Amino acid sequence: MKRLLFIFSIFCLPIAKGNSQETLTLERCLQWGIENNLSLQNRRNEIRKSQYGISENRAKLLPQINGFANFNDNLRPPVSVTDGSSYGVPYNVTHTLQYSANAGVQLQMPLYNQTVYTAVSIAKTMDEISRLSYGKAREDLIMQICKIYYLGQTTTEQISLIKANIARLEELRDITQAFYDNDMALDVDVKRVNINLENLQVQYDNAQAMLIQQLNMLKYILDYPEEKEIALVPANTETISQDSFNGLSEDLYELRMLQSQERLAEQQKKIINHGYIPSLSLSGSWMYSAYTDKGYHWFHSGPSNHWYDALSLGLSLRVPIFDGLDKRYKKRKALLDIENIKLTQEDTRKNLQTQYLNATSDLLNNQRNFKKQRDNYLLAEDVYEVTSDRYREGIASMTEVLQDEMRMSEAQNNYISAHYNYRITRLTLMKLSGQLDSLVK
Repeated sequence: MKRLLFIFSIFCLPIAKGNSQETLTLERCLQWGIENNLSLQNRRNEIRKSQYGISENRAKLLPQINGFANFNDNLRPPVSVTDGSSYGVPYNVTHTLQYSANAGVQLQMPLYNQTVYTAVSIAKTMDEISRLSYGKAREDLIMQICKIYYLGQTTTEQISLIKANIARLEELRDITQAFYDNDMALDVDVKRVNINLENLQVQYDNAQAMLIQQLNMLKYILDYPEEKEIALVPANTETISQDSFNGLSEDLYELRMLQSQERLAEQQKKIINHGYIPSLSLSGSWMYSAYTDKGYHWFHSGPSNHWYDALSLGLSLRVPIFDGLDKRYKKRKALLDIENIKLTQEDTRKNLQTQYLNATSDLLNNQRNFKKQRDNYLLAEDVYEVTSDRYREGIASMTEVLQDEMRMSEAQNNYISAHYNYRITRLTLMKLSGQLDSLVK
């Protein structure tokens, strides 16, 4: 019975190991990355901070109530001297008591302050910019994940083709070795095959190492557990999709952020102008005060421990008259900021339009290249098969076979590279035309 369990565990171990590897689709990677990417979480926290900023500025419009309490020990009490003619003396000298205390509450509330109102509007614009920055970071993350995923798929396809080429050369080596054993081939022919076989093995090992690095980078971007093994869905390199793009989108985050920045600069200019407008606020206080010449008098009844209350309510009007031309120069700087943002908007729009035109041209060129490289790859594969068959029949030489094998490997690499370049260009056009979110849905 123990022997049966041991044998069962040996056969089940590779199965369990194989099942531990998870195959991730591109959509799954995008969803995982958006939910868990650390940089994107930082952007979400910035949105929360901007929302708190709105509440912080709104709080300035609410009443501000503060409590206070003071105790003072006049070690050398000051005196006040007043006119004493009404008392029959030249001067009336009043001595301050040594101890005094007061406690109460104070009220401050703006009734009209245009600067505070504009500050609330600025906080809302900052919140909008934070949201647009998050959207831009999310879009950049989608682009980054797609590029790494496409690169991993390309490397996987390259590994598959190299394995197939190694299998072909191993078969050719066995045939050449048989020919050599029967004095039908030279020793140099066997060495040539072995050299090419070793070169392919080096390419295979390099591609495997490259794929591991790409998958590790993908896990880092996704914040995926490092201990888990992942695999990618194989790419369909047989065909390419025919997409239609309707020009540069005006809803791109780069353009929307510049529009919000222009609005922010306009509001900052307004807040400078509002510095010339008077402001009105409400103030009030309610307090109790007590005075005595001996501290212990506060602990028994009498006039010295009596607390006197005071209540006041008033309006405060602030009218700016002259600030040394400070706001004048600030306004000029704000106007230059607005002009610079408008120039940046125009430059950015032209740059994005140029990128769109170039990407459209590259897409058409990559489509043509893909079709040509695919035809060349299939043709080179057919030529290699024919030459290999002729070699088996003793008609073709080993040199011809190895030359055709090298041409086929080169055609394979060009074919895979053309497919990757097409997908990257298509991804760029999806971003510029505002269709990138369709990859996540």
